[in-house]
Amino acid sequence: MDGRIPSAVSAGKRIVVLGCGYVGAAFASQAQAHGHAVVGVVRSVESRDRLRAHGVAAVACDLQGDDWSALPAAADVVVYAASTGGAGADAYALTYDAGVRRALAWAGSVGAGHFIFTSSTGVYRQDDGTVVTEDSPVGGTPTADAILAGERAVLSSGLARATVLRFGGLYGPGRHYLLDQLRRGENVIGGRVDHFVNYLHRDDAAGAILATVEGAAPGARVFNVTDGRPVTKAALAVWLSAQLGLAAPVFDAAAPAGPRMRRTGQVQPSRIVDAGAIRRELAWTPRFASVYEGFGPFLA
Repeated sequence: MDGRIPSAVSAGKRIVVLGCGYVGAAFASQAQAHGHAVVGVVRSVESRDRLRAHGVAAVACDLQGDDWSALPAAADVVVYAASTGGAGADAYALTYDAGVRRALAWAGSVGAGHFIFTSSTGVYRQDDGTVVTEDSPVGGTPTADAILAGERAVLSSGLARATVLRFGGLYGPGRHYLLDQLRRGENVIGGRVDHFVNYLHRDDAAGAILATVEGAAPGARVFNVTDGRPVTKAALAVWLSAQLGLAAPVFDAAAPAGPRMRRTGQVQPSRIVDAGAIRRELAWTPRFASVYEGFGPFLA
């Protein structure tokens, strides 16, 4: 595999995934199973080789660098799923503001007619348990504003199809911190636990991208993507403890909080994200109806 997109088969599209990591790699596998030709772009040679070992054509390229010459010369769809690699506002601006604009320019140069940006429900500002839709107020923090700058660039790009997918709280294989904590016998849960979390399994996030590739109508569109069944962190911790046969967890707001708080210093907000639009317009339905079903394989 030299990283070039092979000739598309039947009605398959030529897709390039910029930032083919946790979600992007799962999407690449799903898309190939549907007859699409995918090339994943990753930062390191090690990541490239892992993708190739799983049957995905891949290129190692630092998207913040100057040389994109190794990338495919043609594409129908570009998926921008790059991560920051850091937690600060500067890292967010580099990846989601400047990075998206550069990717859009490149997408136009290779003939792509559809650009998909995997954004985040973290752009919403609500923290009172209310329901938010794609039209609710957004922004207000440096990180959210950086993501929104990327969203605006995509939506105003003029491409035939421009889609923003605002993902909820991702979990899946290798990413289930609360379960790991309880399994280690650490049953004191710190920080805020009464807030609603809008979960999304990695494979369902990948499926939402695929649904967008195959079903998005012309124009610019934003979709919230969650499983539609928010739960509080406290409820999930109690349920997981019961499934593991452990004593009920102890909640202590003064104890160390989870990885989000340690990484960004931001408290997890409480809101209910309405993800009905993508179900209605693209006929997308999550495989895992809630986080409880999604955690099943990890409990086995």
